[in-house]
Amino acid sequence: MAAHDFVATIRLLPTEAGGREGPLLSGEWRTILRAHGENWSARLIFSGQHGPGQSFVSEVQLLVPEIALPFFSVGVEFTVWEGSPKGVGQVVALAT
Repeated sequence: MAAHDFVATIRLLPTEAGGREGPLLSGEWRTILRAHGENWSARLIFSGQHGPGQSFVSEVQLLVPEIALPFFSVGVEFTVWEGSPKGVGQVVALAT
C-alpha cells in the first residue's frame, strides 16, 4: 500500500495575490485542502524548493482517507488553504 493517497500538481499563488511570502522547502507541508465545498487535513510530500507563483508535483496524504478520498478523484481541482487560499491543485493520479 502506498504512503500517499494521490499525486497532484500544485500551483502556489503569487505573494501579491495572497499567496505565501516565502518558498516551501523540500519535505512536507501540512495544510488544508478544499474540494467540493469540504475541507480536509492533508500532508503534501514533495522535493525541491517552490516559491510563490510556481507549480510542482506532490504526493498527498489525507488525514482521514476513508472519508476524504471520494472527494479527490482524478481531475478534481482543489484549493490549498493556510488561513486563506495559498494555492490550487489538481489530482493527476490515485495511489495504487
